Amino acid sequence: MDMWRVLAVSCLLALFGACAKFPPGPPPGAGKRIEFFIRFNGPVNPNYVYIVAIRDGDDLTGAGGGPLPVIRPPWGNGFCAPKATHFIRYDGFQSGGGYSVNRFVDLVNLLTWVNIGFPVTFVTPGPNDDFIEFSISLSQLREPPANPEDIRALQINILTMNRVITNPNDPGPKIWDALGDSLDPNSIDDYITIETTVDRTYRNSDTNLEPQGDCIDPQLDIIDWVIRVRSQ
Repeated sequence: MDMWRVLAVSCLLALFGACAKFPPGPPPGAGKRIEFFIRFNGPVNPNYVYIVAIRDGDDLTGAGGGPLPVIRPPWGNGFCAPKATHFIRYDGFQSGGGYSVNRFVDLVNLLTWVNIGFPVTFVTPGPNDDFIEFSISLSQLREPPANPEDIRALQINILTMNRVITNPNDPGPKIWDALGDSLDPNSIDDYITIETTVDRTYRNSDTNLEPQGDCIDPQLDIIDWVIRVRSQ
């Protein structure tokens, strides 16, 4: 390989190394991956909280319920109402590039959970970046001896907030956004169902579920999202 090719390869490695992180996680081949790309109406604020909540319940229709935003007292865990089994959180105060993957232990009230690691890949937002991006493996949702290949469907919601309130006597306010039109009371219970048995890309543009401008804070206002099911 000549000098110019060596330089070109080095530049590419430096470019990608500056953008994406690959922390220790499930080895290659450990089931499908779910990739998330979420864009906001303003730069990501590391002082805010950004969450993707997931219900792993093999519910192909979504009729059994899904993760919902917590928007008023009593605040519960302060960020997610039943039903959910896992959540991925981003904020500027966490290690591991700001991301964590968590599993709820209490599936009734969602008051207790355990950290189970980091996303398989992730991009830590820069000062002017208006998106978060990461991927998880299905094996992070069902650990041995369970078989992650048995997962058929997931219910998913995207939850953003300026603060996580857990004191039931705190009246708020809380600035938030979630999937659906947050200004429409009939849309607060919206979430999506994705099938995981086949590779497929789900986009906000498919249904326009999430509008722009339904949150007063642009840094929390979800304006677009893409979720991709991909075999390794």
